[in-house]
Amino acid sequence: MRLPALTAPLLSPAERVRRLARLPGATYWGAVLLVLASLAVRLMLDPVLTQGYGYTCFYPAVILSAYWLGGRPALLATGLSTAIVYNFMGPAPLTFYVDGRALVSLSFFLISSALLIHVLSSIRARFSDLARSHARVEALATSQAELFRDHAQRVTDHLQLISAILQAQAREEDDALVSRVLANAASRTLVISRTHRTFVGGEDRTLPFESFARRLAEAVARRNDSGRVAVRFTGGDIEVPVEQATALGLVLLEYLTTLRTGTPGATLAVSLDEEAGVRTFVLAATGGGAVPVPRDMGLVEAIAGQLAGRLLVTRAADACAVRIAFPAALQPPPRWDPLSFSLH
Repeated sequence: MRLPALTAPLLSPAERVRRLARLPGATYWGAVLLVLASLAVRLMLDPVLTQGYGYTCFYPAVILSAYWLGGRPALLATGLSTAIVYNFMGPAPLTFYVDGRALVSLSFFLISSALLIHVLSSIRARFSDLARSHARVEALATSQAELFRDHAQRVTDHLQLISAILQAQAREEDDALVSRVLANAASRTLVISRTHRTFVGGEDRTLPFESFARRLAEAVARRNDSGRVAVRFTGGDIEVPVEQATALGLVLLEYLTTLRTGTPGATLAVSLDEEAGVRTFVLAATGGGAVPVPRDMGLVEAIAGQLAGRLLVTRAADACAVRIAFPAALQPPPRWDPLSFSLH
């Protein structure tokens, strides 16, 4: 077991300063510490500095206080630095004296410190405003990107469904020419759907199907509590491509809707197994009376055809099972057989 301290992200110095600044009085104590650090440096350099350079080593305390801590802590650093230099490092320590040179040095330090505090406080305020504006713009851009990604995902799913329906209609059409036109349309639509999925970053993404199906069943149950259907999941949580998960989710949603309105109180067992490169999706429904097949069997057949799978529906007096066996690998789009002439 790893310690939480080892797994916590390292904070940047600026972030540490911001967190410390939130403590009551921390900014003022920070200014005091900076002044004391400057005093320590001044005492270390005392052998090589003359009295005329008494304020020089305290400028960094004022500058860093103004930039890191704010205007008021910087004023405190200025006042504390003035008191230390004027009363302890002058020609007559601990006595109030009037000396032209000392007053000029003091005036220059106070005026330059005030200017530094004003400029750095303004820069600090501008940076804060810029950071807030950037955060708002980033949040807006993120929300818009999520909205666009969700819209593109919905378009992808609808195009996939349309392609399945066109493919099923092409197989049932007696006219060879119309069948070719529908098959070509199914092929193009599925290619567009996969292109959209690539655009939203879901081409190679996989989903644990059982977790996905559980969330889908919970969403159906929350939408309408009447006619609730008990759903049981068996088998492992197999990772499937998003395209297959979408197709199987449509079949599950169709049967859940049928059972909720046709057989309230029914139980639906959902399983997805894989063996030798073939996945088997089974929906087994049981109830106290006759259990219907999915209401839109044409949709189920279209999806099974898009998966290049075999559909088998079995019924008993109080049970019904829908079984789709399909290859684990994604299948290429339907063969595109272009016409030799235009229909326009």
